[in-house]
Amino acid sequence: MAGHSIPQPLQLEGMEGKGDWEGHFYAEGCALARASAEAYFVQLDEELYQDRPAGWKVIGFRERRLLTRFGEVVLRRRLYQDEAGVSHFLVDEHLGLPAKQAATPSLQEAVVAMTTDVAYRKAAKHVTALTAGVLEATTVWRLTQRVGAAALAQEAQDGEAVYKQGQRPHQEGRRVAERLFVEADGVYVRLQREEQRHLEIKSAIAYEGWERLGGALERYRLQEKRVYVHGVSNLAFWEGAGLALGRHWDWSRVQHVVLGGDGAAWIAAGTEWLAESVRQLDGFHLARATGRALGQENGHILYQTIRAGDFAAAQTLWEQAPKRQQKSTQRDIRWLDQLLADQQGQDWRSRLALDPACQRGLGAMEGNGAHLIADRMKGKGRSWSRRGACHMAKVRQLVLNAELHLWCGRMPTTTPSPSPTNQRPKRRKLRDTSSWLHAHVPALYGPHSQRPWARRLHSQIHSTD
Repeated sequence: MAGHSIPQPLQLEGMEGKGDWEGHFYAEGCALARASAEAYFVQLDEELYQDRPAGWKVIGFRERRLLTRFGEVVLRRRLYQDEAGVSHFLVDEHLGLPAKQAATPSLQEAVVAMTTDVAYRKAAKHVTALTAGVLEATTVWRLTQRVGAAALAQEAQDGEAVYKQGQRPHQEGRRVAERLFVEADGVYVRLQREEQRHLEIKSAIAYEGWERLGGALERYRLQEKRVYVHGVSNLAFWEGAGLALGRHWDWSRVQHVVLGGDGAAWIAAGTEWLAESVRQLDGFHLARATGRALGQENGHILYQTIRAGDFAAAQTLWEQAPKRQQKSTQRDIRWLDQLLADQQGQDWRSRLALDPACQRGLGAMEGNGAHLIADRMKGKGRSWSRRGACHMAKVRQLVLNAELHLWCGRMPTTTPSPSPTNQRPKRRKLRDTSSWLHAHVPALYGPHSQRPWARRLHSQIHSTD
């Protein structure tokens, strides 16, 4: 009987044990990818040189090192100078590589997304284990800060253009929704090396409704959910939220906005900014306050009466039912006194008769606030600088809105200051100095006059304060 020949395994240099074959071939594949990428760069640089703009001259060659998913590669390319004396790297511009950043936009997106779930040091450790590159925790931190700073700078610039200069937003949403549900809340995070010990990060979610999930349990998913996190000091919360949500929805087509949240004054201010809005007090906070003030049984009855909108019966019950006298309940009692006087807390479904019976109550913000801010930024001894907290919160917004890729590789936008000049200003013709009082703001007229940002501009211009 002829014996079968058994093939001899390859002798792999540097392999320790039989289980190291995967790491060996992975390193071999990454080395081949790096060599192929560097050869591609050489070919691309030559092709761009042949098609360079007329009048551009080559200054010389420059090298930069790039961190990719398959390790560090060397990019050697030509440096050009245009007719105005401005320097250009055509290869960098063609590939969309930001200046002064070693990580490629693709690697940056993967790393920054990971930092929104785990600490910077742990993210660097995971990336090093899963790729052929080595990233330090400080590098991971800088990549995240760059994205957050760029997004916040753009938000401040857009707010300045719309609310101070009267310009139309550069991007307006086209999605049509008859009704929007907006819920807002604030989460306090601990600060370090700051005058204040805590920072309230305000955020909001907006969605079009609910979708029933399959299975025996009654579960729902929010439809078309969008997230907004506030982080710009010179822009009010609802001004920023209106612009951010307006890039997704067409505000002029929204007939009703149901605004949910607790009793905070800054949340209630949204009814003045959002057109055709109905205020919905958060059921959790209302039920907790009534239970603390009157006890479980009477508190539940008062809660149901307020929700039904029967404020006469609610006032009678509030006056007759014995109230708890503990010091911890006095704040809830004062809040309920004011709530009943203002006749607030009625369920929005009973206020809008046109809503179908299948509509659900609000209350998704508590869980969303935990997923958005608290899970990453609270607990485990975490503390932040004010700027770092705002950057991380804004990056979390980009990840949840699936917009992170739009910001990776982008530098923070800054408004350049005018350069000093020694020239004498030209003498101007005298004119009526009061004409500026009658300035014309085109954004307030025409098809965009009913949008929330335009209504806000109108109220600011014609304010009598």
